Amino acid sequence: MPEMYTYAVARLHASENNMLSNLDLERLLAANDMREAMAILSEKGYDTMNAQSADAVLENERKRLWELIGELVDDISVFDIFLYENDFHNLKAAVKSVVTKDDCGNILVPYGTVPAETIVKAVENREFGELPKFLRDVAEKALMALLETGDGGLCDIIIDKAYLEMLLGCGEKSDIGLIKDYAETTVALCDIKIAARGSRLGKNAEFFRRSLAECKTLNIEEVGKAASNGFEDFMEYLKGTDYREAADVLAKSYTAFEKWCDDRIMQEAKKEKNNQFTLAPIFAHILAKESEFKMVGLVLTAKQNKLNGDVIRERLRELYV
Repeated sequence: MPEMYTYAVARLHASENNMLSNLDLERLLAANDMREAMAILSEKGYDTMNAQSADAVLENERKRLWELIGELVDDISVFDIFLYENDFHNLKAAVKSVVTKDDCGNILVPYGTVPAETIVKAVENREFGELPKFLRDVAEKALMALLETGDGGLCDIIIDKAYLEMLLGCGEKSDIGLIKDYAETTVALCDIKIAARGSRLGKNAEFFRRSLAECKTLNIEEVGKAASNGFEDFMEYLKGTDYREAADVLAKSYTAFEKWCDDRIMQEAKKEKNNQFTLAPIFAHILAKESEFKMVGLVLTAKQNKLNGDVIRERLRELYV
């Protein structure tokens, strides 16, 4: 492993001493109010003094994360796989904003590979050539579909599928095993979510043909066929795949399934913690921090809205440390 990666991994391992554990999440959840929750986060190295809101705290921490990665790795584009989801989210917002004439500024998210404002301007002006190739065609297709049909669900399907295809392509091009596995697993689990929900709603084969993204560990033609026959048929199909555990979890609830999906990916990331020969530990660290941010946001939102702790607890994911 090059010396620069050895140093990078060592720096990240040192910073992991301040990462939140599941015990820390329980402490956050048990906090009496936002002030006490912020104090707990401050103990773990979060900058809570200069932030005006929970969102601002998390945005600042995400900025610090990517600044650190930029210090440690010369070319951080290898980690763009984490950012493409934000690009496609912003594309959805831009397309719907153009059609509905509503301002989308409050739902745009930072940290994509393309500035959100660039995406919005390109869609507003129909200047799709201003977008990178991976957004260009899907932007035009989604906008035309929404203008012609008024179907926001169809718009979402077009963009979501393009994102999954992009994700899988990035994984296939990578020479890092964890990135390959992350992309493949993420796409397959998203296909399972789509099929499970669609089968419950009685969606037909055409819906699944439009919605499901190709991947190696599932035959999406068979997934769509089983799902179009109903939820029970889909569960039977799933039991014969590498994702047979998902059938038992889905039988409990979608909330349990989504937690199972995230925990499965985190378990794979943990295996790379002490891998000293690739960039995988850095990828795993980013994945771990993003999961941590998601859980902190969930708990802080619960505190702000005085939600029942037990409801939130069942949504908490397995963390990295």
